[in-house]
Amino acid sequence: MPLSTQSQGDDEQYVLVASLDNARNLSNILKAITFKDHAIFTATTNGLKVTVEDSKCLLSTFGNAGNAHYDYSKDSDMMELFKCTETQTNRYKMSLLKPSTKALALSCKVSVRTDNRGFLSLQYLVRNDDGQICFVEYYCCPDEEVEEN
Repeated sequence: MPLSTQSQGDDEQYVLVASLDNARNLSNILKAITFKDHAIFTATTNGLKVTVEDSKCLLSTFGNAGNAHYDYSKDSDMMELFKCTETQTNRYKMSLLKPSTKALALSCKVSVRTDNRGFLSLQYLVRNDDGQICFVEYYCCPDEEVEEN
């Protein structure tokens, strides 16, 4: 998606002028992050960045919804790069992870990262019909551990 922040001819009244060769590409990416009514659009030199937030505060809860545990060997064919400096265990609400499955269906590669606070980053590489590469990123706060007295 070519972006222009310089005025050209009739466009002098606009701060930003953008054009798309294929609107379906943008539509598919936006469908992957459509889980809230409001979004923040930011024009950068690299393209358009769309941010959707579900919550700005920390995600405590109790329940019997179950859990999931996955083990992948660092030598697995599924693993392109593995870097871990310490063992870490975190919990995340499924309701916060569920919207990311839309982007997973469109992606051809996924990067999974956590930081030392347990914040989860899921970065999906999406290749559009015309071969253009886009990224969809999800960030998720871990559930707070509540100490029992």
